[in-house]
Amino acid sequence: MSWPALIFSSDLLPDQGPLNGRRWVSQLLLRLWLEATEQEGLDLLAADPQLLELMGSALPESYQQHCLRYCSITNPNSLVKNGALFVPDPSLGSWAAWRQSVGHEAFSLIGQIHTLSTTAVMTMLDALVVDPVQEWDALICSSRAGRDVVEQVMEDRRDQLRQRCGASHFPELQLPVIPLPLDESCFGVADGSRQKARYQLSLPPGDGVVLWLGRRSMLTKTDPWPAYQVLQRVATRLGRPLWLVECGPDDTPEQAEHFQALQSHCPDLHTLRLGGEGHVPEAVKRQALLACDLVLSLVDNIQETFGLSIAEAMAAGRPVVASDWDGYRDLVRNGIDGFLIPSRWDEQADAVSFPLGWMQKLEISSFPHISGSLAQLVQLDLAAAEAAVFTLLREPVMARAMGRAAQQRALEQFAPRQVMSRFEELFDQLAARRRAAQRGSDDAKPPMRFDPVRCFAGYASHQQPFVKGSFGSKGLPDSLVQARQPLADQLSRALPANRVLDWNQLLLRKHV
Repeated sequence: MSWPALIFSSDLLPDQGPLNGRRWVSQLLLRLWLEATEQEGLDLLAADPQLLELMGSALPESYQQHCLRYCSITNPNSLVKNGALFVPDPSLGSWAAWRQSVGHEAFSLIGQIHTLSTTAVMTMLDALVVDPVQEWDALICSSRAGRDVVEQVMEDRRDQLRQRCGASHFPELQLPVIPLPLDESCFGVADGSRQKARYQLSLPPGDGVVLWLGRRSMLTKTDPWPAYQVLQRVATRLGRPLWLVECGPDDTPEQAEHFQALQSHCPDLHTLRLGGEGHVPEAVKRQALLACDLVLSLVDNIQETFGLSIAEAMAAGRPVVASDWDGYRDLVRNGIDGFLIPSRWDEQADAVSFPLGWMQKLEISSFPHISGSLAQLVQLDLAAAEAAVFTLLREPVMARAMGRAAQQRALEQFAPRQVMSRFEELFDQLAARRRAAQRGSDDAKPPMRFDPVRCFAGYASHQQPFVKGSFGSKGLPDSLVQARQPLADQLSRALPANRVLDWNQLLLRKHV
C-alpha cells in the first residue's frame, strides 16, 4: 500500500517546545510511520529541502538510516503517488483548497484533532463546512467526545448556511475515532518491582500511594483542590499513611506556590513532588507508576480530548479513578478498569458561556484564562470520588484485578500495532472512496484567494509587452541585482518542479 506524505511540523522534532501530549504523540507517530515505510521510504512535505536534513539529524540513531524524501509544499502534484497527505491538525479546509489546483480526486487529506477549544481550531472546524473537503478525506478523532464536538460545530454551521443561503448539499468528510498510540515501553512498567520503586522514591512500603500524572495547571488541566479534599478525607479514614505523588511539570512557579499552599490545608496527606520546572525523565515517571496503588485524575477542563496520562497508567497496570469527562470515558470502563466519577456543568454555565467564548475570540482574555474560568463551572461528585479511592486502597485484590483489566484494554486499544492497523484500514477505505468517485466538473483551478495574479488581474491596464526604450542601455546596477536576489530565490521555490526561473530575463523585462 502507499503511505500518505507527512507535512513537516516542529512538533515532529524533539526539544522544539515544552513536551505535551500533542508533541509526544507526533514524534511517536513519526517513528511508527518510519518503521512501517522502511522499505519504500517516507515522503515529507516541506517548504525547504534543508528541513529533511534537520529532521534526519533529530531522529533517534536507529531511525536515521530510513529514507526521507522531500516534496515541495508548493506542488500538490507530487502527492498523487502517495494517495494522501497527513496534517497534524484540523486545517483540512486550507489544504483542500491547495489540492483543488490538481483536482479533488488527486489524493485524500487526513487530519488529526488534539485540543478543540482554541479559537484557531474552532475556525478550522467552521471552514470544513464550506471549503472543498470531500468524502474521501478524514479528520481523525481521538475520542467519541471529541468527535461529538466536531460534528456539533460543523452541523451548527450547516444550519446557519441552510437558513441564510438555502444551501442543501454539504460534502461530508469521514470522522473516524482512532485512539492515540502509546510507546511499547509503556507496557513494560508493570513488570518491575513495586517495593524497589518505592525505595527509590523514598516512599514507605506499606503506605497508600495515589499518583497524579501529567502537567499541573489550574487553567488548562484541572483545579487540584477537589482532589486534595478527597484525598484528605480518605487519609483520615484509611488507617495508614496516605501519599499523593504529583509527577509532571508546573505551568508557572506562581501556580506551584498556590498548589503547595492548598496542600497545607490537608494535614493528614503526605505529598511527594516529581517534576516542577522541567520535564520529568521517563525513568522517574515509570518509578512513580510502579510505586502507586492507583492513578487519580479529576480533570475538569475543556482543553482535554483524550487523556494520554490515563492511557499510560492503564498500560502500566494501574487502576484509575477519573472524571467521567471528555475522552476519559472512552478509556476507562467504570467498575472494570477503575471508576469514573460523574461530572456536571453548573446552573450558571449557560449564562456566561457565549460571553466567555466571545472574549476568547476577540483575545480580550487568553485561552488559558477562559478555560480556567469555564473549569470553575464544572462540578464532580466528590463523594463518589472519595468512595472510589478509599475502596481501591482498602481492597488490594480488587485494585490488582482492575489494574490487570486496564492493562489488557490498553494492549487492545493503544498498542502501536493496534493503532497502526486502524490507520492502514482508514487509508484503504479512503482510497476506495476516491477510486469510486466520479471526476467533478471543476477545471482544477485553485480558489482565487490563493491565486493573487488571477485575483488582481484587473489591476493591470495592458496584457501585451511594451515597446522598449533605452532605459537599459547601461545595464542593471549590481546593487539592484543583489538586493533582489532573495526575491529570485522566493520565486524559484514557487515554480513547479519542471520549470526553471529565467531571472535575468525577468529583471530585464521589469527594469528595462
